[in-house]
Amino acid sequence: MKAKVRAVKVEKKRIKMTIALILLIGLLFQILGSAKVYAYIIEDMREVPYYQYNYDVYLHEIPSAAGYYPVKVIKGDDIGVGEFKNPTDVYVDDNNMIYIMDSGNKRLVICDQNFKLKKVINKFFDTNGEVQIAEPEGIFVDKNGLIYICDKGSKLVWIINQEGKVIRTIEKPVSDLKAAQKDFVPFKVVVDNAGVIYVLSLGSFEGAYMFDQNGSFLGFYGSNKVIVTWQLLVDKFWKSILTKEQKSSMVRYLPTECTSIDIGKDGFIYTTSNLTDVSQGEIRKLNYLGENILWYKKQGQTRDFGDIPKYYGKELEDTYFIDIDVTKDGFISALDYERGRIFQYDQNANLLFICGGKGDQVGTFRDPVAIDSINNTLLVLDKLKGSITVFEETLLGKLVHKATLLYNDGKYEEAKRLWEQVHKMDFNFALAQVGLGKALLRMNKFEDAMYYFRLANDKDGYSEAKENLRNDFLKKNFGVLATLFIILIIAIYVAFKKFRKPITAEEILTKKISKYKYPIHTMLHPFRGFEELKEERKGSIGLSLLIVFFFFLVAVINRQYTGFIFNPYRQDKINIISLFSSTVGIFFFWVLSNWMVTTLMEGEGKFEEVWIFSAYSLVPYIICTIIAVIMSQFMIADEAMFINFVKMLGTLWTAVCLFNATKAVHQFSAGKTVGAMITSAIGVGIILFIIVLMLTLFGQLIDFIVNIYSEMLLRM
Repeated sequence: MKAKVRAVKVEKKRIKMTIALILLIGLLFQILGSAKVYAYIIEDMREVPYYQYNYDVYLHEIPSAAGYYPVKVIKGDDIGVGEFKNPTDVYVDDNNMIYIMDSGNKRLVICDQNFKLKKVINKFFDTNGEVQIAEPEGIFVDKNGLIYICDKGSKLVWIINQEGKVIRTIEKPVSDLKAAQKDFVPFKVVVDNAGVIYVLSLGSFEGAYMFDQNGSFLGFYGSNKVIVTWQLLVDKFWKSILTKEQKSSMVRYLPTECTSIDIGKDGFIYTTSNLTDVSQGEIRKLNYLGENILWYKKQGQTRDFGDIPKYYGKELEDTYFIDIDVTKDGFISALDYERGRIFQYDQNANLLFICGGKGDQVGTFRDPVAIDSINNTLLVLDKLKGSITVFEETLLGKLVHKATLLYNDGKYEEAKRLWEQVHKMDFNFALAQVGLGKALLRMNKFEDAMYYFRLANDKDGYSEAKENLRNDFLKKNFGVLATLFIILIIAIYVAFKKFRKPITAEEILTKKISKYKYPIHTMLHPFRGFEELKEERKGSIGLSLLIVFFFFLVAVINRQYTGFIFNPYRQDKINIISLFSSTVGIFFFWVLSNWMVTTLMEGEGKFEEVWIFSAYSLVPYIICTIIAVIMSQFMIADEAMFINFVKMLGTLWTAVCLFNATKAVHQFSAGKTVGAMITSAIGVGIILFIIVLMLTLFGQLIDFIVNIYSEMLLRM
């Protein structure tokens, strides 16, 4: 017997050891697998000497992995030409030769892509001998090797060959155009494939000057448009009634100047502008008509390029782009002078990376003035430091660039593998989430696609995936659903016929409505329902409080549970106090204002009655809002009109009920009711203004007391 027990124990021990060994092996495989998956991530997580960030789908600043890192800083001594003195521009030609405009030394330094010196052009001459360049700034090299130099001091554009010989010059055009008669101070120049020369001049609001190959003036190109704002419309109104002297003292609205210009390999012109009042469209891609075609998500829609403007105290800080570069692959890099940051976008205006900053470390700048690129490597010229900082892609940057090109070419499935790696390296990279969603959508994996579209806050993509998922479900289950629907209709009809009792004429005449049914009765019969409520005096304060509570509750449900496609709010954050104030608070002020106003207008309604009648008027809005929330769970973006119709119906229905409620409770005529409601609405505005004023004064009083207390502590 003992031997048998011992054998059983040994067998149990052996089984436990086997299970433990299997679990241990499984754990090891998992660790090794995870290590393999994330090995490349750890390998390429480079640290940069500045705060690395990006913006999430709600345009909030978040830390991110680096797409670029600074590999080296090149100075004149490193090239072998001595120190640069106030260099103003850098340009890379089609052969990857680097041209550096060393303005302080009035020379042009040319080196290869490894910064090995090729030549220095420090003497410029024409057929009459040596010429002096006064204040050179922007440079450009065309496909024939001709070098274009903007000279602000001489107010000329010099066109020289590779030996420094002046081929010709471009000077201020002679034209009847009023804009062409301004001072010509060139600072940036590009030349397109047809040989047309585009020159930016200081103080020109009409865009770039255009010249042909012989220097003949062709006109202006790509001017910015004045952004229509409320302030502009108000000023325009006043200007229409003021005298000429008074108009002259008002602000003039002019298009903003272009701050830089570049030409892509696709032949399109790109410009940057300093838009201060309306921070949108600072980067533009211009077609041959000079119209912007750099849309963001939808045609005709642009975006706020650069950092999101922020107020520091009373001062608004915004991005000021000083130069722009378009790589051979079409990635757009813009240089921010204010903070020394580089913002890179793709051809759909999606923000890819932000790098750089102000400072003295490698990768930061004191006075950044120019940017250019060799393939996807960025070169940034610092005027004060007299140096060029070279930024190279990280592994993340290479993956994003490659995946973006595949994605923009419509090769979603090929890009999917790359986007998956990007998503693992930076979970918040929205473009990777959209790319994965697009790929999964083409692979008919609709639920997975909806997950990634939701992460990226891409409502259009989410709607498309949801439509496909819904159609797929209906194809498979239409027969069952149709049968259930018919059975339900028949069951309702049978039940109605069986349990419905015929009502006699005597019952109709003597029928009394319960006070608990009056909220629904007044909703269904708004014209006589409120009159009956007044006569019967069956209004319930308890029911009215419950309705107002539901009014607040429905606002919360509407904000949090409206379908993703139709919900404009960030659902992981909610301010209950704000919602309570905008529903119950406004309702209370309405009742208070209406009671105060109608008291002066000899209305018969008491405060309690006004509260009850107004609360009953909210029932249609509450019901329609709940229906709209339910509909939003099943509908897609193209069906938004049905949801909007239900919401509009609820609002109008409530307005009709509120009108009849006010009319009945105070026993007013229709005209007097309209007057009372308008006056009550104005009264709500006055009450809110007084509350805000009191809170402001109270805040100032508190600050005053705190300052006195601090002063007393310092003197004691």
